[in-house]
Amino acid sequence: MLRRTCPVKPPQPWPARAAATLTGPLFGYLSRQAARPHGLAGRLLGRIWIRETAVVNDVAIDLLDAKPGERVVEIGCGPGRALGWLAADGATVVGVDVSPTMLATARRRNAHLVAGGRLELLLGDGIALPLPDDAVDGVVGVHTIYFWPDPAATFGEAARVLRPGGRLVLAYRAGEHPLPRRLDPSVYHAPTTEQLTKWLDAAGFAHVDVRWRPDVEHGVAWVTAVLPGTSKPVSVRTAAGEPAAPSG
Repeated sequence: MLRRTCPVKPPQPWPARAAATLTGPLFGYLSRQAARPHGLAGRLLGRIWIRETAVVNDVAIDLLDAKPGERVVEIGCGPGRALGWLAADGATVVGVDVSPTMLATARRRNAHLVAGGRLELLLGDGIALPLPDDAVDGVVGVHTIYFWPDPAATFGEAARVLRPGGRLVLAYRAGEHPLPRRLDPSVYHAPTTEQLTKWLDAAGFAHVDVRWRPDVEHGVAWVTAVLPGTSKPVSVRTAAGEPAAPSG
């Protein structure tokens, strides 16, 4: 009689096992630092992010298309690079971050904007944005949604502080794709774009659009949305690039 046996997976070579044993705790520590940077490690991460996330941030800033005189808030402003670029476009900017270390870094980096009244930096986790109703024209967040304690509440807050017709832009590693091994999934909670769209719909946003740019970074989605209620029609572009009938 033939005995049926289950295939046995060969053990990993010892170098791979040793590497996993060593890197697992390190990746967990760095992921927790990314969620709430502090101390020397947090400041070093901030320096790395300035280069590492530059292109993703630049695409998000282009999509937001802030105009001179507009007011924009960034949720999770980190070391403040994007704040500087938004101000360069003529906007007045507000940076909100959960980390005093990152706020201090952003303040040093953009001291001239703070001194000139063009930049305000506020401590907050996004659940309750420290801004009044109808206070801003744009909201942007890049690689921060993973750490939001309550994304649905944060989108509700974004809708509250936006003026009618205001825009929202998010960029993040979407849950449709696996996270890089260096990112701890117990810290990086990456929703799918379908789930994110449901949150935006529930918060009252419209014209939600998901864009993928594999030429920039694989697995990253840029999501744009508009808060309805503008007093003038919003021109919506069709797939062919021709203006559709105004809505609003």
